[in-house]
Amino acid sequence: MVDAVRQRARASLRRYAPELADIAVDELGHGLDNTAFVAGGLILRAADGRTVGREARLLQVVASRVSIAVPAPRFVDEEAGVLAYPVLPGRPLLGRTPGPGAALRLGRFLRELHDTDPAGVADVVPIEEADPREWLDDLEGPSDLLAVLRNSVPPPARQRVLVHADLGAEHVLERNGWLTGVIDWSDAAISDPALDFARLYRDFGPAFLTTVLEAYGGIDDPEAAMVRIEFFARCAALEDLAYGRDHGRSEYAHAADRALVWLFHGPS
Repeated sequence: MVDAVRQRARASLRRYAPELADIAVDELGHGLDNTAFVAGGLILRAADGRTVGREARLLQVVASRVSIAVPAPRFVDEEAGVLAYPVLPGRPLLGRTPGPGAALRLGRFLRELHDTDPAGVADVVPIEEADPREWLDDLEGPSDLLAVLRNSVPPPARQRVLVHADLGAEHVLERNGWLTGVIDWSDAAISDPALDFARLYRDFGPAFLTTVLEAYGGIDDPEAAMVRIEFFARCAALEDLAYGRDHGRSEYAHAADRALVWLFHGPS
């Protein structure tokens, strides 16, 4: 499967960057919806479906608004589903401790992102309800933890903003203690702002989340928002636990195991 996707990425490279046609195309990693490769200083992200054109247009809008770098498309091959952009410096924070000031920067980044006029991106991202009940569909995990979630489903939010919607540690880059990029915008949508806080809570804990929210500058109906953030974070941790187990990605499983401590057994 990966070899077939690699050939798709290589064909796009020949078509749009022929000077790199003979260079090695090495896999960086893969998720449920896309596979990333590196070739000659370019990231080639091959997605399922033809959504990369819309993502590229979204990145152009977001780049002008936010204070942490996002990918700058070099070329887009909509037919093949390949988006190419220069490598951003840094490594993902998955399994690592963020440097000082990371929570403050991410809080400001999210305020900038969420303040984007949804009308300006309505043609490139979907509107999603983020109904918490739907997050339980097909969710796997220990029966006692699933029971907690089934008994704590919050009502959906009314507020809708532009969200990254998958802002976990694996998509935040850092180098020498400095945040250098936010990557993989394929799940971006106009949806509940709680989605963008949930994975930060899952990956970095309650104190980090508190600082993010302070830097953000206030969230609508804080009490209700915190209930949704916790619910989404718990679901996301169980998703990563299953993903790590089923795909041999121990770094995801280990991070999820660690998060379960504060998400289910720490102070609510």
